[in-house]
Amino acid sequence: MLQQKQYNGAASNTTRLSGARRSPSTSKGGDSRAALARMDGAYSKNTIRAYRADFAIFEAWCRQQRRAALPASPETVADFVLAQSESATPATVSRRRASIAKIHRLLKLENPVRTEEVNLAARTVFRQKGRRQDQALGLTSVLKQKLISICADDLYGLRDRALIAVGYDTLCRRAELVQLQIDDLTIKPDGSGTILVRKSKADQFGDGRLAYVSGETLGYLRNWLRAADLSNGPIFRNIHSMSATPGALHHYSVVRVLKDRAKAAGLDGSVVAKLSGHSMRVGAAQDLAAAGIDLGAIMHAGGWKTPDMVMRYIEHMDVGKSGMARLYAVLPSKGDRRQSF
Repeated sequence: MLQQKQYNGAASNTTRLSGARRSPSTSKGGDSRAALARMDGAYSKNTIRAYRADFAIFEAWCRQQRRAALPASPETVADFVLAQSESATPATVSRRRASIAKIHRLLKLENPVRTEEVNLAARTVFRQKGRRQDQALGLTSVLKQKLISICADDLYGLRDRALIAVGYDTLCRRAELVQLQIDDLTIKPDGSGTILVRKSKADQFGDGRLAYVSGETLGYLRNWLRAADLSNGPIFRNIHSMSATPGALHHYSVVRVLKDRAKAAGLDGSVVAKLSGHSMRVGAAQDLAAAGIDLGAIMHAGGWKTPDMVMRYIEHMDVGKSGMARLYAVLPSKGDRRQSF
């Protein structure tokens, strides 16, 4: 459990910072709702939903502590950061800080987050818990083939096989994957294809990006679309009474597909637990790096604007495929390097 501390260096068992004053919460729910309503259309529904949930947690904590949530004081936010860190990850606490700041900016209130009190509280959390986040298990080519091979030739199997293959080829996030459209698929003379990813988390204005689709994956797609009798609209759909429904598959279903197929393939429970909607994106990036593809090409394939996230993904790739391992594979041999310990 993290220790709550006063910033003058003296230890404290309280959940208050030195100088923080308790006061009844003056937060008005209508104020935060009005702020969030202004975001409608400018931000994705998922982003607005996250802001709403995070600020609701902050308001509930303020009511319990008899503090004002709007406007919040720097001391209140700093105390909240320390209190939250006992049950939430540093990444979640950081996101909640950002939500508090956003609501205050939208209401043209002084931002209590960009202050030294809150900065010190955040540093305390990071020093004691670290910044490192859990990484989704990469669905690399080997794992991808195991999941694909277990899919039957019924409608569910045809869909899931195509979904896994397209997710890997395009490095799409799950929300992007379920929004892919049949009309945006183009087949090239060499048998491969491209598909337009119209909007993404990093492309809120819909500039779009073209993603590569292999010939093998196109075959899986043809089989699914033919069996489901689909010629336009979303590629991936729910299935009801052995027929594809009109609307797109929900992005939460992508994780279920991966986990269900991994269980059916007999993969260890620890592997199944680590699969997420990002696993295909992570695994493809790791395979690209292991194949010696340059960073710029990897960023282009996945639609990344900066290399930071790519570097996080490939950090967890198979060390046996890393740059140093490949270097030793081409160095002149000096006898048997194996040592017994």
